[in-house]
Amino acid sequence: MPKENLYCLILAGGRGTRLWPLSRRSLPKQFLSLNGNESLLLGTLRRAARLVAEENILVVLEEKQRSLIEDNLRYTDFSGKIKIVTEPVGRNTAPAILLGTLGIASEDEDAVIMVFPSDHVVGDDENFRDHVRRAVSLAEDGYIVCFGITPSVPETGYGYIEGGGLLRDGGLRIKRFVEKPSAEVASEYLLSGNFFWNSGMFVFRARTMIEEYAALCPEVYEPICETSHGEVERDVYAGLPSVPVDRAVMEKTSRGAVIPSSFSWSDIGSWRLFYEFFPKDCEGNVLEGDVILRGTEDSIVKSGSRLVCVSGLRNVAVIETKDAVFISDLDRSNEAGEFAKELRERGRGEADHPEVVHYPWGSREEIEKGEFSKVIKTTVLPGKSVRTENMPSENLRLLVLEGEALIISEEGKDELGLGQTILFEDGTNCAVENKTDDILVILEVFSVID
Repeated sequence: MPKENLYCLILAGGRGTRLWPLSRRSLPKQFLSLNGNESLLLGTLRRAARLVAEENILVVLEEKQRSLIEDNLRYTDFSGKIKIVTEPVGRNTAPAILLGTLGIASEDEDAVIMVFPSDHVVGDDENFRDHVRRAVSLAEDGYIVCFGITPSVPETGYGYIEGGGLLRDGGLRIKRFVEKPSAEVASEYLLSGNFFWNSGMFVFRARTMIEEYAALCPEVYEPICETSHGEVERDVYAGLPSVPVDRAVMEKTSRGAVIPSSFSWSDIGSWRLFYEFFPKDCEGNVLEGDVILRGTEDSIVKSGSRLVCVSGLRNVAVIETKDAVFISDLDRSNEAGEFAKELRERGRGEADHPEVVHYPWGSREEIEKGEFSKVIKTTVLPGKSVRTENMPSENLRLLVLEGEALIISEEGKDELGLGQTILFEDGTNCAVENKTDDILVILEVFSVID
């Protein structure tokens, strides 16, 4: 490993509202940095690049998310190297995996494909790579292999896989899949030693998976395969059932196998799971931002825009953003997504669109918007850069509020200090770089051309 016929298919189309209000439909968690470094998507890409050649990495996501992945990739080594396949609309993992698999198989009929969700945290070490090697070996024998995480607690937020007969390389035949169980049932699974968390990561030969789709899920397979050159019409794709690959294929196939896995993993699918995965202080708290605690323990407190003080609480989640605050008993924090759903039903913009949008390079915050103008406050982290988004019908003036900016445009380079401005007319755009060790804050003032 890497082998020439080994590919990685990364699923990046998730909506991510289970970590509301930090993650929202317009900026799902895979595009966020949850650990203070790069986004979950970039972490997944780097993990994949240590397993396969970069040109053998393919990302599938919704068409409307293309700008998000371009922002993530623009100033990385991956820009222009990996392949991106877009779905007209999101229809869950079964259509997405088939679409990507068909694209890879059209270029390499002997391809062995690893499927990784883009929003998981995985311990990228030799233990993980050893599990991958064993999964690839089973996939070459014709199995569709799942990574089953050996459970450490009776977690009710994950689906489970029950292992069956023994295969080589430590694999097991899949006996059955089980939806998220009750706490009592999850405790029984933990004690049995034969149930594993369903990680949502797979390895298979492309032709094996295509055969199983054709036989077991024709309602997805036939509409996609009847199109030409991998281009699926929006109406056709929107008409596909929204179904996960587990239900479409894995629960029905006789070729399923599971590799019991001990590497570090979490899908960060709730604030409770976020809390469980990340390091804690001596009081058992996970903290981020401007936070002061008194007599508070075993909790997660995240501040995004202001001071947050918490006193005398235990086992809580306090998540603060510019326009919304979520407070919950940690054991009920999986209900964050239900609040997002309710807000959407009420027509509230907070459900899907944050007032401050965070990126790997910094953030953008809309300060003011009128009929003919708008003002955006943009923060660029040290060593990072961003490109402006001026429309052809707009003029753009940049004003430095804090730090120093290097402005790069077709006209050349300009250095701006505190209080200095520069004007770009007729839709002209530029790159803004922060080459210092301090935060750069600028105002972007857009005005409609008369």
